[in-house]
Amino acid sequence: MVLIMLALPTSKRNMRKILILILGLYAITAFGQKNEKVELNWKINAGETLSYQTVMTEIDTSTIKFNFGGLFDALSDSTNENTDEVQKLFEELNKSFKNIDFVTNLTNKKNGIIDIVMQTRPKENVEEVETDTLDDKMAEMLKMMQSMNQGVMLRGSVYETGGIHSFWVKSSQKNLIAIFFELPQNPVKVGDTWELDVNLIANDQNFECDSAYKVNKVTLTDLKTENNEMIAVLKYEIVEFVDGTFNSPSFMGKGGPTKTMMKFSHQAIAEFSIEKGRWISYDGIMSLEASGIMTSNTKKKFSLIEE
Repeated sequence: MVLIMLALPTSKRNMRKILILILGLYAITAFGQKNEKVELNWKINAGETLSYQTVMTEIDTSTIKFNFGGLFDALSDSTNENTDEVQKLFEELNKSFKNIDFVTNLTNKKNGIIDIVMQTRPKENVEEVETDTLDDKMAEMLKMMQSMNQGVMLRGSVYETGGIHSFWVKSSQKNLIAIFFELPQNPVKVGDTWELDVNLIANDQNFECDSAYKVNKVTLTDLKTENNEMIAVLKYEIVEFVDGTFNSPSFMGKGGPTKTMMKFSHQAIAEFSIEKGRWISYDGIMSLEASGIMTSNTKKKFSLIEE
């Protein structure tokens, strides 16, 4: 009995040492992984097409209104009627967008370039947008605008190493390419941050800015292993804000200066496969708050779903 009682504490001490050693090795391995630098590169084979259902839909009772008063003062005496007609046009156009899905195809263009084409794909079993609430001219304009928003909506490219290749596209299209498909061009470790090539707000010479700020930050928040596959977790924080005065041009009549504020923000969480070189998931929300020349309070869901 004495021997057994003496042997038992010794066994516990050994087990405790082994457990501490295992935990220590695990901690060292985890710490090493967190401090490991990784490359986030697109890996799409020649002849392969990587397709994502691309979601850009309103997630609440979003509203957008424009202050057209000065413009229509210059064009017509019936200002209120014209403003109402244009507002109806935008409302009906927004309804038509809800009946459209987008699909984005990524292909290997060789020479280290990934081609990106986003196109519309009408949803099945949807009701046609009513045009009988608009006059003939506005109805024709709606149909024309609907036809313009079909087919290829975005065409651009990125380097396999992550940077934007198609520098020549419009800012609105480059913003979408950057938000969805731009990757860090240098190796990164957990905690590292970088900026996207985006410019969400663009005003002309008629806007006088009183105050402004911006946040442009993407962070590698985690590296994890799932099914022997290393996954990079990214957090997006994009904010652009301006406040000032919009001075209506002389041809817009008696519009005059209008206090104007605009704030864009984009928040997202995404997971990227290091081995496969593609998004596993991408989910974000883009919001716009504005007052003055344009009044807006919108939120849209931005997601990529591999097909």
